[in-house]
Amino acid sequence: MRHSQVVQLVKFTICFLTGRADPRLEWVLESLSQQSPFTDQISILCVDALGRQRPEDLMATRWPYERAPWISSIRVVSPKPCAWQGPYRLTDRDWWATANARNTALVYCQDDYLAFLDDRGHLGPRWLDAVRRGYRSRASVLAGSYDKLEGPPDARITSRDHRRLKCPEGKVNCGGGWLFGCTFALPLEWALAINGFEEGCDGLTGEDYIFGLMLANSGRRIDFVPDLFVLQDRQPGNESCKGSYACRDKGTSPADKSHAALRRFGSASRTEFTPDLRALRTRLAAGDAAPWALPDPDARDWFDQEPIRNMRP
Repeated sequence: MRHSQVVQLVKFTICFLTGRADPRLEWVLESLSQQSPFTDQISILCVDALGRQRPEDLMATRWPYERAPWISSIRVVSPKPCAWQGPYRLTDRDWWATANARNTALVYCQDDYLAFLDDRGHLGPRWLDAVRRGYRSRASVLAGSYDKLEGPPDARITSRDHRRLKCPEGKVNCGGGWLFGCTFALPLEWALAINGFEEGCDGLTGEDYIFGLMLANSGRRIDFVPDLFVLQDRQPGNESCKGSYACRDKGTSPADKSHAALRRFGSASRTEFTPDLRALRTRLAAGDAAPWALPDPDARDWFDQEPIRNMRP
């Protein structure tokens, strides 16, 4: 007598971050639909720095997500208030503030497993299988891989992720420095245990690999998984958010701010300048629709104590 195989339900959240005018959320939805997601329950949480409110606003061509039974919810939120970006910023223009946006996703996420994605990306054909394996095993943080498609339509160039050449067996244990923000997956609790992403990296970059280093410092295994792959399509005018968001590294290497951030935060196992994310989650769950504090108007850059309101690119 044959016994039917019990299929474990995979229930997780995709955290989709964007600050671009044309983020192409429909590419993610279409990619997922081609990977047999019908035994999954996937929530999609979009954190949009431009303040749009509907999933349709993040698509160039509307994708019929209402008719996808594997999408349990889809929601768009704005990043929580911060000194660097948005309506409560201290600076005279918006700056790079990706740690703040990623932490907003950690506050809103309701599932116990999550996968992060940058915008304007096509998922590799085995992306969902990689997340399923990570969801079921809970053995490691999954650091994904990516290629970038760049240049004008008549002269596209693909920049390859050469880390895949070092991974012939499907995955390899790696250091936290191999965790890049394009795509990665982990249990929510592991992210909360280190209090999320270091917001001391806002106004700069590097929040992703510093997050990986903190996870490794706290005892988490990091695996580089090439199947967790995304092809990022960077058309002219959409190559990088840095075209519209200021970003400044003060000083000259090796005494610059990015090296100082790596020394200060990369050896830690918990964030220093991030508000208590568990407390924010508790307040949000209790019905407080805006549980965050507004930026301190006298806040200063930790690197040189310059008032953030005086920062210039």
